[in-house]
Amino acid sequence: MFFEFLNALLNLDLHWLAGLFFSNLHYLFFFVMICFYYWGPSLKKVLPATLLLVLVAWTWVDFELLSGWVLFVGGFLSIYYITKIMVVAFAEDMPQLKDHLVLVNELQFLALFLAYNIFMA
Repeated sequence: MFFEFLNALLNLDLHWLAGLFFSNLHYLFFFVMICFYYWGPSLKKVLPATLLLVLVAWTWVDFELLSGWVLFVGGFLSIYYITKIMVVAFAEDMPQLKDHLVLVNELQFLALFLAYNIFMA
């Protein structure tokens, strides 16, 4: 999807761009709401954050299609959230890991991402 968007943008295919915009207004609205909630009411922060969120979502979907690795599927996400609760609760109880929750969170995601795509997908 991202590469199709770049192609339409470079070729100035306004019909395709307008169709993309109007058929995905609900996603755009939700992304703006999320960015408005996290970055406040300043448009100087909300618009770049929304653009970044859209680009990241598109590139993740294209990465999944090109590589065959899965991320946004029900099985992976259910295991991910269940294990996240367990790992973060465990890390919060340990004084050595309490200051490194972001690192523990990222390592849990990467380990589960690799294990799921190698052994379960």
